[in-house]
Amino acid sequence: MLSCRVHNVYPLEWLKIEWLRGDKTLFVDVPDNVNYDIVQNYTSGFNYTPSVLDLGKNISCKATMSFTEYGFKETRNSNAEYGPGTITTSSNNPSVKLGEHLKITCHADGNPKPTILWFKEETEPALQSQNEELIINNASWSQAGWYRCNASNAVGSLQMRIKVTVLGPPNIPKIQLSHREDPKEGENITILCSSDDGSTELTLYRQSQSTESEAKNKSAVLLKIPSVKITDAGIYVCEAKNDFGSERSTINITVAAQHNVMKMPDLPVVILPTAGSVSLLTIAGLLIRYCRKKARGNSSNIILS
Repeated sequence: MLSCRVHNVYPLEWLKIEWLRGDKTLFVDVPDNVNYDIVQNYTSGFNYTPSVLDLGKNISCKATMSFTEYGFKETRNSNAEYGPGTITTSSNNPSVKLGEHLKITCHADGNPKPTILWFKEETEPALQSQNEELIINNASWSQAGWYRCNASNAVGSLQMRIKVTVLGPPNIPKIQLSHREDPKEGENITILCSSDDGSTELTLYRQSQSTESEAKNKSAVLLKIPSVKITDAGIYVCEAKNDFGSERSTINITVAAQHNVMKMPDLPVVILPTAGSVSLLTIAGLLIRYCRKKARGNSSNIILS
């Protein structure tokens, strides 16, 4: 809604209000239910929806007093002030190849003319430009993402979001093992293959063998190996691929064998005296006597009749 207020009008029935876009008349307002005896203020309202046709044009209010009885007219014009109602960009889904140049233009209507600011949307939005053009030189991966064109003046503001896509070979992916040290036989392990580019196809596999696991347009893929074996050791490959090329990372996994501890047979306990010493020969004699007694105890008694 646009409004135009004319002060101290008399007589009000001689007033005519014209709403214009440039030189074209959009609406004519003639007061009704007037009071002929007093000086009055009059406000004209106009329901107006801006469009692309309004870019670069002014909306004005023209007030005319027709003193037909005296043979003359008095006219006054005033430009209407309104906030941005329409905002457009030169491209809604722009893309640029890695290392190349991109320019996007943002336009908005409004009076006074809106100020255009470009922001890159991140954790904390960063100001990119203070005019209608957003320029990206030597495009890099970090410049991909969502941008916002903000148009504002003293009356109001309007904004539009667009997503910029950077095209090129994927970044080198990352491959990690859940264990810091070499895993041991029987342990559960997980191998993680990840990429900071969500538009790539990720593949995780063991070298010289068939593909183990893959994911399209995802940032990570997992390979879980329960109760790992010696035969699971080897080189594993994490590969990222898109229409512009591929990159890979590898990890060499070694599996440590479990060692069985042999249990020693029970031997007699030799208690050494607190004082003095016992020779090795004495200890050997005691062991021999113990073994002989144990052998006699285990033998069967034979009775002759």
